[in-house]
Formats: sequence, C-alpha cells, structure tokens
Amino acid sequence: MLAALTRTSRLASRPLLPSAVASVLPASVGAPLVQSRSMSIHKLTRMSVIDNSGARELMVIDHFVRAPAGLGDAVRAVVKSARPDGRVSRKEIVAAVVVRQRSRHTRRDGSTVRFQENAAVLMKRDLSGPLGTRVTGPVARELRAGKFMKVVMMASGVV
Repeated sequence: MLAALTRTSRLASRPLLPSAVASVLPASVGAPLVQSRSMSIHKLTRMSVIDNSGARELMVIDHFVRAPAGLGDAVRAVVKSARPDGRVSRKEIVAAVVVRQRSRHTRRDGSTVRFQENAAVLMKRDLSGPLGTRVTGPVARELRAGKFMKVVMMASGVV
C-alpha cells in the first residue's frame, strides 16, 4: 500500500491513490504537485476605473506593497484611456487601490468573494485620499482594514 502512495502517473502530476486511502488522507496528499499561479492583479493587468476622476482604464505597472496585488492593495498604474474633460489624461502615471478583483478572494472567516471585473479607484500620489468625489458600484470590505476608509464611505455599497 505504501508503494501506491509514492507512485506517480506520467500523465498526471498527482500520486495514484486507491479511493479508500484518498478519503482518509488530507487533501494536500491527493492534490496536484504543480504550483498554481495566483490570478490576482499582476503587472500589465488592465483594470476599469469606477470613480469620476476621468480615467476609464488603467494598466498596472508596479505594486506598492506586495506582488501580486489583491483587494485593498495599492498599485501604480498608467492611464490607458480617459475622458477628455477629466482630471487625469492618457499616459499619466497614477496611484490606485484595487477595490474589485475577478479572482476568488477567501476571507479569514472562510467566506469567499468574487467580482465580475477588476476595478480600481484613483488615489493621490501619497495615498492620502481619492482623486474623484464619487465611486460607482460596490467595493470590497477589505478596504476598511487598510487606509482607504474614504473610498468605502463614497461607495454605493460594501460587499
């Protein structure tokens, strides 16, 4: 039986386990050995802007704290498209905070949250406050834990 635990298949990168043994062992033993890449906000990720600063779309070029960025993390981005009457223009480098992400985010209580799009709110360069005065749509509750309470107060809903 020990030999069955150590053998691996050529096609699959997980051990060959009998069904009776697989139900007793922890989930990590039968899991694939290939590391999965975190599908959060990486460099070159395009995000929509949900405030009224004038920008429509951003592209992430750097992370402030950790890479990849998740909900409530600050990123440095370049404006890819903007409205002509907005506060920011195309090709401008701005700071932003991630308020929605498509990948599943697991909270400490075990619940998960997943949005339909990657979205951000533009911030001042020192991250002291948002550039816009209105935020459309819901934002994640993880912004409360960070320094972005002003964004939470402006949002129409918190998920």
